[in-house]
Amino acid sequence: MEILLNQPYSFIQLGRRANQEDARFPDEDMPQDCPAAFAVCDGVGGQDRGEVASRTVAAAIGEYMKTFQPGKPFDTSDFEKLMAHVYSRLNKAAAGATTNMGTTMTFVCFHEGGAFCAHIGDSRIYHVRPGTGILYRSEDHSLVNALVHSGNITPEEAIGHPQSNIITRCVSPHQSTSASTIQIRDIEPGDYFFLCTDGVLHQLDDAKLYEILCYPATNADKISTIAGISSGSSDNNTASLIAIDDVVHELDETAATAPKIAEVEVPETTATRPVDADRDMVRDVPVPPAGSDKGFMNLIKNIFRK
Repeated sequence: MEILLNQPYSFIQLGRRANQEDARFPDEDMPQDCPAAFAVCDGVGGQDRGEVASRTVAAAIGEYMKTFQPGKPFDTSDFEKLMAHVYSRLNKAAAGATTNMGTTMTFVCFHEGGAFCAHIGDSRIYHVRPGTGILYRSEDHSLVNALVHSGNITPEEAIGHPQSNIITRCVSPHQSTSASTIQIRDIEPGDYFFLCTDGVLHQLDDAKLYEILCYPATNADKISTIAGISSGSSDNNTASLIAIDDVVHELDETAATAPKIAEVEVPETTATRPVDADRDMVRDVPVPPAGSDKGFMNLIKNIFRK
């Protein structure tokens, strides 16, 4: 499988904050040469240099992915190598300074097997197919999301919850954590992958995002619309929009002669589609940092954001 991308678009905005703790890779509004990988990070720790963590992680992802040959497969073992490099850079950045800092991370790599997606924290990844729906949305590593899954609060009660700023995982110096990963093989021309920090999600819900991506407008206009909606956020807000131009499959002679599978009813447009044969189960991949002593920072410092 060869995945061809349209021109990607991105933005990074302060919102109603004095300092910028978000970071992205590539760090361009219109990345050139269609890179194979994209990342969005949101610094954790406020005055404890969350902005250093996010910038370091995004830059380290960019460094490592320069060695990746587009078209080759990318799997969990490759991701573990990537994260070893990320932690090496982050541990060096924290040397001689406070380590009470960290960052969320979303990561998508397009390769011959599909799209490898990974996230830590509450920045989010979407896979959207206009006319069909939201096929994948990452599950936030947050206290509120854990409360919803445990049945302590309803999804409606989670909206605007006073503890919505508490996350349960982040990329932090000398700390072990796990990333939730998924390998997506069901990709079609016209699909979108959307990465964003929670500052965007403060202003934009799933239904509105889907409506914008379905609207007959250019991708530049779509990202501009999202940026305009997000600009008034109380938090920094960053997003990357990657549109699939074409997907070239190798000729499979057995498939060409096989009976056609009957058409099935299209799911509701805003529903998240269940796992199928072209989509792996979401799994957690432990990513202990290089040289980690596997200690844990004070719990409150580790999970309370800003």
